Amino acid sequence: MLIRQIVVLLALSIVLGVGVNLISPKGIDFIGNYRSLSSGDGPIVPPAAEPGDPPFIAVDVAEMEYSNHEVTFIDSRDPAEFECGTIPGSVNIPFEYLPEENIGAYIDSALGGSPKDRPYIIFCSGEECDLSLHLARNMQALGYSRTSIFFGGAREWEKFGLEMERRAPCEK
Repeated sequence: MLIRQIVVLLALSIVLGVGVNLISPKGIDFIGNYRSLSSGDGPIVPPAAEPGDPPFIAVDVAEMEYSNHEVTFIDSRDPAEFECGTIPGSVNIPFEYLPEENIGAYIDSALGGSPKDRPYIIFCSGEECDLSLHLARNMQALGYSRTSIFFGGAREWEKFGLEMERRAPCEK
């Protein structure tokens, strides 16, 4: 008897919940429309991307460029995150700490005077971080003609088992 009452109450609760969800203007989709995480099959492109932005590259392209040693990786996160783990050999140019004036001189100095036609790959934490997009746009506007954005960032790099450089012990 008790089990029957529990089953009836549970069934009524489900019917009531589904009914309210169907007529509610703020109803929740029964099947979510979520973007899948990158599988490494192509570049991750953020919704904020615009025509004319530097190209976005996938983790396999970033790895290939890293192996060729002909590109400079730029980590656009703050120094504390950079110290916790970054792509080995990366230069840290934290977008949030760019000066109000003379950004070009600041970036030129951070890159040790490297030529503007050298290839640069800019990244940050991963898909939730758009610092790389903003830094790449600034660098492109300053004449850096071969910038690319690795939007999967440090998280995707590490997810694919690629080497990370850790300069300080940090909590994960």
